[in-house]
Amino acid sequence: MAFRLKKGAPVAGEVRRIVLRQLEVAISELHTVGDPQSDEAVHDARRRIKKIRAIIRLVRPVLDRAYRAVDDDLRTVSRLLAPVADGRGIIETLDELAHRYGKALPARTIAAARAGVLRNGARADREATDRGILEVAAGTLRSERSRIKHWHIGAQGFRAIAPGLEESYRRARRMMLVAWSKPKPSHFHAWRRYVKDHWFHVRLLEGRCGYHLMAYQRRIEALDGVLGEYHNVSLLRDVLVNDAGLSREETAGCLRVIARYQRLLRRHAETLGVQIYTERPRRFVRRVRRLWRMQTPTAAHLHAPPEGARGPQ
Repeated sequence: MAFRLKKGAPVAGEVRRIVLRQLEVAISELHTVGDPQSDEAVHDARRRIKKIRAIIRLVRPVLDRAYRAVDDDLRTVSRLLAPVADGRGIIETLDELAHRYGKALPARTIAAARAGVLRNGARADREATDRGILEVAAGTLRSERSRIKHWHIGAQGFRAIAPGLEESYRRARRMMLVAWSKPKPSHFHAWRRYVKDHWFHVRLLEGRCGYHLMAYQRRIEALDGVLGEYHNVSLLRDVLVNDAGLSREETAGCLRVIARYQRLLRRHAETLGVQIYTERPRRFVRRVRRLWRMQTPTAAHLHAPPEGARGPQ
């Protein structure tokens, strides 16, 4: 399922089409919890919700007020699903730590840490089941269909997305500087949210820009992955401190390794951030606008006779 605007199609119709498609697939993924496949499906559904919210932010400057209720509801659903959706990522991060720093983390410590993470995930699954979280989330998503179908977007073409594109780039660039100057987990998490929005926006546009943004999009994807791993490390740290059943010495050893890994991730994120956010926001949007227009047929092109055809004699 391509997550991009089709060439030649009206932007407003494309936005509604993509949002409704993401919504339907997300609903279909919210069935059950308690096993790896189901939890992965919940993770994927939450990711689709993030895509929809990113689209809303892209066209928000020209979107009618009906989007506000949809965005508020989607935020609530995303928060409901987070405890289940995050479990897989934390386990994968623990595996990465064991692979990278195996000499500093004894096998018993890794096993105890894994047991604590699994207990935490099982508790989240039970709570989701007891509270009927998936049913509530799916019902909320179904209720958004009619609102989205009647969205009114007050501009067309590149004008419909230019203000939101500039703002998403500016937010990510600004938060990068905040995270560098004050490297707290909350700042890196906020930076990641803005980077993810920007990544989704570029993915939407790359087809309309002749795929000239592909290399740039891949760098943003890499940065999103690094920042996502940083967030998972922060979640893992919380589990180890509060619910891993480790001794004080084992916990201290794990925290030292986590601090090393976080420093590595911060350096990697800074390197990618410099590559991605060198331009000022307006200059970036002007560059994308040029690519967009290069791929948009003019009226003269649309009505020109085929090559080799003879005109009136």
